[in-house]
Amino acid sequence: MPSLPSRHPTQALAATAVALALVIAVQLVLPARSFAPAAADLPVDDSLPDFGSTPFDPPSMAELSETLDRPLFFPDRRLPVAPAAAEAPAEPLRLRLEGVAIVGDSRVALLRDTSNNQLLQLAEGMSHDGWVLDAVESGSARFVRGPEVTELPLESGQRR
Repeated sequence: MPSLPSRHPTQALAATAVALALVIAVQLVLPARSFAPAAADLPVDDSLPDFGSTPFDPPSMAELSETLDRPLFFPDRRLPVAPAAAEAPAEPLRLRLEGVAIVGDSRVALLRDTSNNQLLQLAEGMSHDGWVLDAVESGSARFVRGPEVTELPLESGQRR
């Protein structure tokens, strides 16, 4: 096929479009021959089982207990043990006893939180950061958290 001059790209595109249109027209008029054998030409294989219309009945979860206990996709066929959650270290009591008020049966401790310099008033039985104010005496306050006991003394310059 002779090459078209490169100075006429429009003519080359038009010729290509006409050639493609002719190929498509020929394929529409003369359909391609099928090379696949017809279903009637295939041999009948009677060795396949006849499943009929019986519905599938999956096994119950109880029947799969061995599979659940021994999973396939782990080398030792055991589920990995989740690591125990590490307990956070217990926060120490960050309070300083500033004063004590004892009126009748009511006992209140005036405390300063040393982490944020906030002033707190706690009565006996109240808690702060997991520590419970167990007892308030005239010169001290006792805090309890589980087995831990911490006694905060009233500094000698603050007694009145």
